[in-house]
Amino acid sequence: MGKIVLTPGEKYEPTPGVVLAPVGSTVNNTSSNTTRPPHPPVLVKAVLADDKEDSWLEYVPEQVAEDPPLIIACHGGGASAEYQFYETTWWAVCEAEGAIAVFPNAGGQSRSWLSEDKPTPPGERPSMLEFFTKSPDGRADEENHHIKFIKALIEEMKAKYGVDPGRVYMQGMSMGDIMTMMFSRVCGDLLAGGDSTAGPTPEIALFNEDDSLKGYKCPVPTYQSRGELDDIVVAQRPGREVTTRQDVNAGNREFWLRVNGCDTPPRLAILGVNNFAFYTGKNADFIYRDVKHRSHGQTLDDAQWAWNLLFKHNRREPDGSLTRDRDEFFETGDRNAIALCEGAAAAYVDNKKVILAAPIFARSLTKMNFATHEREEVSRELFVAVEDLGRIFGGTGVEFTNDGRGAIIRTLEKGDFEVVDESAACLRGSFMRAMFMAATTENGKLSVPLRWFAEEIFGLQTTQCDGCMYISDRHGEMTKDMARIIRDLLK
Repeated sequence: MGKIVLTPGEKYEPTPGVVLAPVGSTVNNTSSNTTRPPHPPVLVKAVLADDKEDSWLEYVPEQVAEDPPLIIACHGGGASAEYQFYETTWWAVCEAEGAIAVFPNAGGQSRSWLSEDKPTPPGERPSMLEFFTKSPDGRADEENHHIKFIKALIEEMKAKYGVDPGRVYMQGMSMGDIMTMMFSRVCGDLLAGGDSTAGPTPEIALFNEDDSLKGYKCPVPTYQSRGELDDIVVAQRPGREVTTRQDVNAGNREFWLRVNGCDTPPRLAILGVNNFAFYTGKNADFIYRDVKHRSHGQTLDDAQWAWNLLFKHNRREPDGSLTRDRDEFFETGDRNAIALCEGAAAAYVDNKKVILAAPIFARSLTKMNFATHEREEVSRELFVAVEDLGRIFGGTGVEFTNDGRGAIIRTLEKGDFEVVDESAACLRGSFMRAMFMAATTENGKLSVPLRWFAEEIFGLQTTQCDGCMYISDRHGEMTKDMARIIRDLLK
């Protein structure tokens, strides 16, 4: 609809002891990036709920669409609307789509969402679990000022800009993520999509002791984004030990997967540092994104992914139902990609589970340290039975030789390759190649190093993490959360 214009920034040099950069400066690090919009947002103050003055920023693009969509973006704990505005590119979505964006301030002493905001002693944080654990039929909707503020803000934007009530979307970072997740639970009928970035919501707020889900109003199309380096671990689910950030992320995923009826395997995709899992739900869809090399924060393009992959494809009808279409990337994921993990007797090929003749296993690739005369591990390499190469890569046949201790691997496009047990030689015609590890026999199956065949023979790209491998035709970097998703798929 409109045109996005990039403006050069000013480099910000971090000050020791200062956590947040000055508002409006451009920051680029492992937790956040910022840009400069073509014009600043407008600060608005008004009494919308509880006879209390609140404030928010409004961003209105050069060209506003008829019945424009509304985006509500909530800042992290201790931050402000200004930080959330400059650390996201919702302004660019507004310029491209003619949408309106609002950035509310939590306000109060702690500037923390869902907090009772009572006077807090120095060095302490206000308690928030009371409101986290409220269900829609409890008092969270009725008593929490922030939820009433957001509801009233939606009505204000409908009256002021003619916002389409069927296209209201909400995003939040860190504690803003928790606010978005809570609002989606208790007021989901007002939203056509929720974007939870960094978070996470404590599992104690989402699950009862019997593992049932705590209260929610309705399914909500949801996009969750995480950074692999994020190490924040919060209150665990009753009766279950939570020790890693991946455990917490899995619980946050599980809640919406169950609410939205996502009971079929996802389509996977790794695009550079972006790791995606696309879940089709009977009630609503869910997208999970994990970003390599990122810590607790939001990426500059988080808004772009959320809008283009999910938000713009969903609307809430007057009767509360959802209508949706899907982005092509959502529908297909990575075509012909392969996901495997150590110990699994199956592979995920072109987003379908394929049973293997033998489990994938790993061996250490080592080198000699000539200073100490000891061998050191270089990498852990996954091995695959030669007869499973066809199941994984397709168009491949095997003819066994040497009483089963050798094999000729026949491919349609690359020709024939011969390997033998306990040898690193791979013979093609009269040219002998060196695999980086010798073929070996495990569980009665002649097996070869998987990465070498994927890269050297089939010309594909591989990425590995936590005993899992992902193979595709483009560069990608697997994250720990993606490895967990793959392991769960191949159990």
